[in-house]
Amino acid sequence: MTTIGHNRTPHLRPSPTPSISPFLFINKIPIVFSEDWDTGIGGGLWSTGLAIAKYFERHADIVTTNLIGLGRVKCSGKNTDERELNSWTQKSDENCVKREGLMALELGSGNGFLSVCLLALNASFKKSHPGEPPLIEKLVMTDMVDHISLIEKTLHVNSHVWEEMYVRNLAESGSGDGENEGGAINSYFGTLGNDDTPNASDCDCDRGNDDTTTCKKVTVIAAEHRWGEQEIESIREEESKTRRHNQQSNEIDANVAIHNQKYDFIIGSDVAYRDHLHAPLISSLLHFSHEHTVSLIGITMNDTKPKFFDSLLEAGFRYERLADHFMEREFRGKNFGIFAIQRCR
Repeated sequence: MTTIGHNRTPHLRPSPTPSISPFLFINKIPIVFSEDWDTGIGGGLWSTGLAIAKYFERHADIVTTNLIGLGRVKCSGKNTDERELNSWTQKSDENCVKREGLMALELGSGNGFLSVCLLALNASFKKSHPGEPPLIEKLVMTDMVDHISLIEKTLHVNSHVWEEMYVRNLAESGSGDGENEGGAINSYFGTLGNDDTPNASDCDCDRGNDDTTTCKKVTVIAAEHRWGEQEIESIREEESKTRRHNQQSNEIDANVAIHNQKYDFIIGSDVAYRDHLHAPLISSLLHFSHEHTVSLIGITMNDTKPKFFDSLLEAGFRYERLADHFMEREFRGKNFGIFAIQRCR
C-alpha cells in the first residue's frame, strides 16, 4: 500500500478479486461481500442496509432515473417541486436533458456494502451509456476510524465498480514534520472502464478550457467522519492544505477534502438507533446538504423513537417514507422503513 506524503506516488492496482460467490447482483453487476461480526458491529450487515441494497437491486430503474433527475437539477440550478421525494417511488421521465454526475456521501458506512451497491448501479449505467456523465462522479464513504479498513477491504474485492480510490485516515497524524499531518492518503486504480472507456470525441462528460473533452472518472473516497464534528474537521483539512501548499500532494489533498463540500445524494442505514446519535447525525445532514440534496436513510423503527423525526422537522427537513411494496417482503410492515429526506424550502 502506497502512502502519499511529500512526494506524489503512483496509484496501485488492488489485488485480484478472490473467488467468492457474489452476494447479490445490481443490474448484473456482482457484489462480493461476506459478513465478519468478529471485527465489531461494522463487520456485519444491518437490516436496513440490506433493505436499501435490495431496493437498488429490484428497482434499479427507479433509482437510476431519479439520480438522473438530481443530476439535471445540479446542472441547471433550477428549483424543483414537491415531487422530488415522491419520485423515489416511481419511474420518472427520461427525456434527454443536460446533467452532471453527482457528489454522493454515505454516513455510517460500516463495511461499505451499501456504497458498493450504489457504485454497482453507477457502473451498470456507465457501461450502458458510454459517452455520458456517470450517475455518481464521486462517492465519499465515512465512518469512525476503526471502520476504514473494513470499507477499504470491501472496495478492494469490488474494484470493478470504481476507477480511482483514495483512503484517508484523518485521525492518523504524521511524524511531526508536517509531511503527513491531516492523515495518510493511499490511492489505487480500480478496473471500471478498462474495457468500455469511450473516445474523447464521443464523450460529453467534461469540456475543458481548451475545448478538449474527457470523461469523468468514478472516484471513491474512504475517510473518517464523526457526526456533528464537521466544523472541526473542516479546519483540520484547511490547515493540512495550507501546510502542503508547495507540495505535489496538493491536488490529492483537495480531492479528499470531504468536510468543506455539499453533496447531492446522501445514504445511510440504521444510523439513528440510539437517542444520543440523533443530534450529531442531523447536524451532519444539515452541514452536507444543499437545498436539492436528497438523503435516503434506512430506519429500524423499533429502536428509533418518534422524536428523531420530530428533530428532523425542527431542523428544517421534510421526509417521505417509501411505500412497503418497494421493499422485500421480509422488510415490510412496521419494523423497517426507507425515508427520503430533504431540506424544506
